[in-house]
Amino acid sequence: MSRSAVLVVDDEVPYTGVLQEILNSYGLNAVISHRAEHALAILESLQPRLILLDMMLPEMDGLTMLRNIRGREGFRNTPVIMVSAKVLPDEKRSAFTAGATAFLAKPFNARELRAAIRPYVPVPATGTLNPDAVPRASR
Repeated sequence: MSRSAVLVVDDEVPYTGVLQEILNSYGLNAVISHRAEHALAILESLQPRLILLDMMLPEMDGLTMLRNIRGREGFRNTPVIMVSAKVLPDEKRSAFTAGATAFLAKPFNARELRAAIRPYVPVPATGTLNPDAVPRASR
């Protein structure tokens, strides 16, 4: 059985490195893209089970990318968790209006990440990582 692919779209390289390590420790195949255009280009071939999408990206913001994803046949129901430090009610509402399945506020720790992704991909109840030992991802 192949590992579930999770596409992480965020322009912060250190943050995505930490996320990749955590997701891989859960037995997932974390694929990182630092640009929306690149992520959209690999979407069809990757067929991710889940997408973690930053709201603030250069060139194409996360909301525009999310609308693009939702407009593609085969991706209308793919779970997309919008990840952002922008947590005002109007900003969250914008994410859900654009088609987000869930919202995860930055910064977060490994335990919060696990709780957010668990409804969408198989993750262990506990991991080999100590969730409190992983540095908090931030924007």
